[in-house]
Amino acid sequence: MCASMVDETKAEDTFVTARPRGRPRSEAATVAVLDAAYRLCAAEGLRGATMQAIATQSGVSKMTIYKWWDSRLALLIDAYLRHATLMLPISETDPPVAAIRAHALRYVEALQGDLGRVQMAVLCECWAENGNANLFVARYLSIRRELGVGVIRRGQANGDIPAGRAAEALYDQIYGTIFYRYQFGLGGIGTQEVNDMVMSVLR
Repeated sequence: MCASMVDETKAEDTFVTARPRGRPRSEAATVAVLDAAYRLCAAEGLRGATMQAIATQSGVSKMTIYKWWDSRLALLIDAYLRHATLMLPISETDPPVAAIRAHALRYVEALQGDLGRVQMAVLCECWAENGNANLFVARYLSIRRELGVGVIRRGQANGDIPAGRAAEALYDQIYGTIFYRYQFGLGGIGTQEVNDMVMSVLR
């Protein structure tokens, strides 16, 4: 596995640590469940992505799914994580500015499709179930943020990124702006705007 695809390893670690003790689950069945949950959530939202519908589409029994995930929310987060990982790898070998810029642009593009719809649904489920987004942060956001912050720190260390603020603050300014503008439909996240923002923040 190349260094630029470290997200896949992180994602797999998340799936493994989320599994209960006992008989190991089938990897093919796991992927079938995750993909069914993602497709249903993207196409029909939370109303259509019921555990019964996911079981029917995946061919895995609802009882088995509940053994693997203790809630629909945990399942939907893992489904989102799987697809975001595949669609949005962060390169550890490209020049840091180029790596962050490419990743931010891919993220904006992905938000316009199924990934954006599933992200919105997952966050709604988080707030409805728990009154916060802590589970989403623990199972997804903290992993991706750590990777991006690491790329920025590398750029600061080698002089590619002259911005002197903490890497976390730089990362949050870029991705927080994208998230805020997308989540509330404010616009201003076209290719040129995002490119200019990344360059301005990092340089």
